[in-house]
Amino acid sequence: MHFTRRAVSPRASFVFDPRVNSINSHLSRRPRISECPEEEEEEGEEIYVFGSEEMRQTILEDLPTIILEEEEEDNDSLVMSVARPVRVHFAVDVENLLAHQSVYVVGSSDVLGTWEAKRAMPLVQDPERTMRWKGSIMSEYDQLKFRYFIGYNLMSDSGEKLIVDKWEAFLHPRSTLCSAESRNGECRVDRVDLFGYYAGRKCVSDGWLQHPDENQILLRLHGNALKFYKTAKERKNCRVKMTPLDVRFKAPPSGHISFSYGEDEEDEDEDQTAPSNKCTHSVTHVAVLSDPRPKFYDQEETGVVFNNNKDYLVFRTHCLAAEFLAFYIEIFSEERKRIGACYALPSALQDASGIIHLPFINSSGRPIGQVSIEYLCVRALKGFEEPQLMEQTFCRHWKKRNNALEVGHRGAGNSYTKFAMARENTVHSLNTAAKNGADYVEFDVQLTKDRIAVIYHDFHVLVSVARRDGHALPPPMTRAQLDSSNLDFHELPVKDLKLSQLKLLMLDHLSFPQKKENVKKLVETGEEEEDFKPFPTLVEALTKVDPDVGFNVEVKYPMMQNNGEHECDHYFERNLFVDIILADVLKHAANRRIMFSSFDPDICSMVASKQNKYPVLFLCVGETQRYTPFQDQRTSTSMTAVNFAVGADLLGVNFNSEDLLKDPMPVKKANEFGMVTFVWGEDLDKKENINYFKKELGVDGVIYDRIGEEERRRNVFIVEREQKRALLSCSGASTPQRAPSPSPVSSENNNSPPLSAKLTRNTQSDSALLEENEDDVEGLTDKLTITGFQSTPMVSTQ
Repeated sequence: MHFTRRAVSPRASFVFDPRVNSINSHLSRRPRISECPEEEEEEGEEIYVFGSEEMRQTILEDLPTIILEEEEEDNDSLVMSVARPVRVHFAVDVENLLAHQSVYVVGSSDVLGTWEAKRAMPLVQDPERTMRWKGSIMSEYDQLKFRYFIGYNLMSDSGEKLIVDKWEAFLHPRSTLCSAESRNGECRVDRVDLFGYYAGRKCVSDGWLQHPDENQILLRLHGNALKFYKTAKERKNCRVKMTPLDVRFKAPPSGHISFSYGEDEEDEDEDQTAPSNKCTHSVTHVAVLSDPRPKFYDQEETGVVFNNNKDYLVFRTHCLAAEFLAFYIEIFSEERKRIGACYALPSALQDASGIIHLPFINSSGRPIGQVSIEYLCVRALKGFEEPQLMEQTFCRHWKKRNNALEVGHRGAGNSYTKFAMARENTVHSLNTAAKNGADYVEFDVQLTKDRIAVIYHDFHVLVSVARRDGHALPPPMTRAQLDSSNLDFHELPVKDLKLSQLKLLMLDHLSFPQKKENVKKLVETGEEEEDFKPFPTLVEALTKVDPDVGFNVEVKYPMMQNNGEHECDHYFERNLFVDIILADVLKHAANRRIMFSSFDPDICSMVASKQNKYPVLFLCVGETQRYTPFQDQRTSTSMTAVNFAVGADLLGVNFNSEDLLKDPMPVKKANEFGMVTFVWGEDLDKKENINYFKKELGVDGVIYDRIGEEERRRNVFIVEREQKRALLSCSGASTPQRAPSPSPVSSENNNSPPLSAKLTRNTQSDSALLEENEDDVEGLTDKLTITGFQSTPMVSTQ
């Protein structure tokens, strides 16, 4: 059946309910309202048809002829398919597009790639309006969902591959009802979208590494990176430019060092057309983390300004042949005259991360100085074979609330030095926090020797060993006997012990020998249930802990400290380490709310670049007297942490309470960038500090010990879900008046708030993370609006 907009507009929609075998007036165009993006109602099936009261009997008789298709995600729900194909038009305006970039549309139709970026449909640039891109498809389905993204092609040994540069990261994609919005078989003819803007919001995210051979290379200049051999005083305002090149092909004229004498030998085997026909890498963008606007942008011809011990530069490149990627590095004076140049060859970038020191020479070939560069090579995710689709993402979605989310630190709290009720970082502790009303639980993840992700905070454990002096006491031993001098304690890294060894050995916390009276034992001598034991695997936590509580997964990776000590040297390779943890989460998280965090900024960048589903927070120590600070300059201050998070396209920053109590300005700066702010620290043991961060600073989340022990609370997601159900039960009793039909083309100056903003008191929309109830409100909005129309902001075609 096919109903035009003219047939639908004068009346509300109606629903056929198989449970009562009749058509009832209904308030939604959707088969159901989700309680969260991943959950669906299971109360029964509803088939949606459109028309007036007089059409009820006719529709009942014709129902067997209607094409019904089962949705992939829920076999219990049925949606109507269009019997007559409709041509759906796409038009989007994109600003500041580079010459090598194109615009694509991906969506729920097979023609649009079924949410796979590499199968997306390219749009064609309008010759009259260069910023507008157009396309169209024939659709046989009533509802079509889609997203736009910006991409470009790179060459690999296996052929040309599409790279996602920027994409619309709304929680819900754009949507159109093909039959209801069509006229004479044409849908969206006069509609023009604006890239990154939808339903009154702007939300654009960087792409992710989707091809097995795709790599992201980050080069960093900071500290005393430039050194000149014969300069009496330090040069100021030098400029640095980095140009990528594939060493297999001839470099462009601007990509090689020119000497004032001699002549280069011609390479007879060199393909003169190779650089233009076989581009294996992208252009290099730069971000200045020491700048007030630390976003990536295109380099100028003479590079970007760098001053030693002042500026922090990050250069970023994508490539499909990392083993052949080199960089031509140029140094310019303040007057933009070239001082010298050098190459960073592939042999210098063998490891996943490191630092290289390269001498640069002038045009006559004389060495005149040295540049020191830190690098990071991020590979595509391995160990998770399923394609990462673009249908749904939480990486840039967050629901702003009046009250901050409350997160259980290590589950129910620090048990070894603060004596929380349950042993920290166990399944029992996580479930205890969930029972006490925690919205999220935070825990630490690292790898064992056999590469299994386990939950434990410290990088080391103590193994107790009896001395060979003939006085050791046989087991079982009492606490007093264990404390005797007959035992020696040996510190071992968790990474050097297999999971079976961690489960069997008598282990202790690092603080136990020095503070026996104030430190709880890590392992008890008696029998315990599995959920009470330390070192649960990440998979066990994902499958055993209450699914209503979210997970803040802190990825533990050791770092160099300011005192010259490394937290745990000779650790796992970064890509391998991150891939194992990400694969566990992507395979077993199901519908659980997930966010990642880490003190290591490189780990944060890697987690964000390897997947497109979950958000990342940067854990910041800042200026502290309580903890040993790290050498990494990006962690030195909370302000620097904000700039790094903005440049790395992260969701937000998790601040140290000690630093914010001295200066709250970093929170205000993060808010200016639209970032999410969390707080952790010892100061949150006091209720007045928690209230200060929640009510005065207005942070989005607080992480503290012993959640719910002193004051009982309820999980906010459960509370909001119950409120939504109550609201739906009330609103479903009557049919509201139909609102006036929207104009096909609205003014681009229309700033009226979306209906969801009117329905939800004290709720602000923001581009950030994973909250089910914002979606509930959006679903409720559909219940209270007219079936068959889209509330997407449109720009004028005039």
